[in-house]
Amino acid sequence: MNSNKKIVIAAIVMLLAVFCVMSACKKNIAKSGDGEVVVVTDENGVPITDENGEAVTVVLDTTIVDVTNENGELVYDEDGNVKTSVVYISKEVGIPVTDENGKAVTNARGEVLTTMIIVPPTTGGPVVTELPVTDGNGNVVTKPGGETVTYTMVYTTSPATPGDNSANWGSSYGGSGNDSFNDTAKTPDGGFVAVVQANSDDGSLKNLSVKSTPAAVVIKYDKNGRLQWQKYLPSNNGIILSSVDTDSSGNIIAVGYSKSTDLGVQSYGDYDAVIYKLNSSGDIQWIRSFGGSKTDGFYSVSASPDGSYIAAGITFSSDGNASDAGAVGSSKAIIVKYSSSGDVIFVRSFGGNGDTFNDVKTASDGSIYAVGAFQSGALFRSRGRADAGVVKLSSGGDTLWVKQYGGSGIDNFVSVTPANDGGCVIAGKSNSSDGDLASLGNAGSFDAVVVKYNGDGSFGWHTAVKGYFDEEFNAIEATDDGYVAVGSSCSSNRDLKAVGNRGGSDALVVTFSNGGSLKSIQSYGGSRDDSFGGVCVLSDGQIIACGSTYSDNGDLIGSKYLSNGSASMGMIARFK
Repeated sequence: MNSNKKIVIAAIVMLLAVFCVMSACKKNIAKSGDGEVVVVTDENGVPITDENGEAVTVVLDTTIVDVTNENGELVYDEDGNVKTSVVYISKEVGIPVTDENGKAVTNARGEVLTTMIIVPPTTGGPVVTELPVTDGNGNVVTKPGGETVTYTMVYTTSPATPGDNSANWGSSYGGSGNDSFNDTAKTPDGGFVAVVQANSDDGSLKNLSVKSTPAAVVIKYDKNGRLQWQKYLPSNNGIILSSVDTDSSGNIIAVGYSKSTDLGVQSYGDYDAVIYKLNSSGDIQWIRSFGGSKTDGFYSVSASPDGSYIAAGITFSSDGNASDAGAVGSSKAIIVKYSSSGDVIFVRSFGGNGDTFNDVKTASDGSIYAVGAFQSGALFRSRGRADAGVVKLSSGGDTLWVKQYGGSGIDNFVSVTPANDGGCVIAGKSNSSDGDLASLGNAGSFDAVVVKYNGDGSFGWHTAVKGYFDEEFNAIEATDDGYVAVGSSCSSNRDLKAVGNRGGSDALVVTFSNGGSLKSIQSYGGSRDDSFGGVCVLSDGQIIACGSTYSDNGDLIGSKYLSNGSASMGMIARFK
């Protein structure tokens, strides 16, 4: 067999070789220049050997750099420290060309043919590239016709680097279980509060004496993102907090659902809806349960200007204190208004089986907007598998108007905020391309949608963020000059072309003008699945977004706790 044929075989054998960084000695990387010995391996993790059968290694220098955002500003963690990242400094290393038997290929002089690679590559993300084969003298090997002999390499690279967004603070929260931030709300002192759904008792929760999971944790941050306090809400069978808001006095209102029987309130049946009131220091003021013998839950809460609290969700019960909802043999979407002391002022129910309210907000005049998904046909005639709906109530609970939105597919309103000029602006998702969505079309699976209704219920405008894969908005809030919506995207094309995709789903932060024009799109996360589910706008205009992540790289670099890829970690970040 001639040498050219051997080289071609070697190219096939080395197809899709992957150069992995494996620590051969563990060092305290504390300053620029400290070395890290790594072994060069193939795609199966098998070390590449030289002509003597020894593993090919290279000593990589490292340096610690400060993490910055797209504006060059430092990014801080919850302790007020600058996030840092260890960066490997690339080096060239020669590896031998081998035949199909793994033996080194030599030239006519008996010298082993080698090729030079850079470990690790300087580009970010997985890279597929063609490399020329060179001999022991560094000369490029060519075919008889003069064509350069190459082989394909797939590199694993340094962790995806942050910096492609305006985040200037970020934190993770959780342990070895599945954990997430479910919602966040601004506080009168300029800071913010967040609620966590945790299935861990280690990591961030190791000092909280968690009795059962899912564990509900309320966390208070100051305006700089420093953690001020965290409170675990004890229970014997877990609590899930879905939503949080604050009133003008700094009291914290959180709602969700629980199967626990030791909360000091009536336990009606399976899951009961629960509402907690805490003071600004996190001390529980009162707890109330709502439901009957079946499953009930609150998914959203809003503090009203008159000092009351509005909770919304779903009930399957027709007994207990849910008897007024009248969900006989089915389920209904519910709205419950509580006084500042926790007394029920009114209960309102809508729709039928499978219908639910996902979010509720109160406007400055006390009127109530509730949004959700409806499929029963009881509230309005269904157009598809599920239609999005919005209901406006007066502060006294009278229904002012009901609006349906959708096509022949699945449409869902997930979040609502009072509009800056009256009415409401709603965020959600849709895979319809007809009906109300005919002018927007559909680019793939689900598109993220934003819809404006005027105060009298007339249609204002709608827009969508679309790629070829799934996009969704999970939360929306008003800003000084428009709106910000957060969610997730799996696409790297169409509206997402500028931000691309880092892997799996990326968390999204999207801003719109008052008229619905797209202003900016930012992504956040790493190479695995990331999503934002809650958002609030601070008094200084900065945006807090929270959710969950499976990533341990990208924007999560420098975080105290990182996901192992099999369990989610809560993540929260601040954007300018």
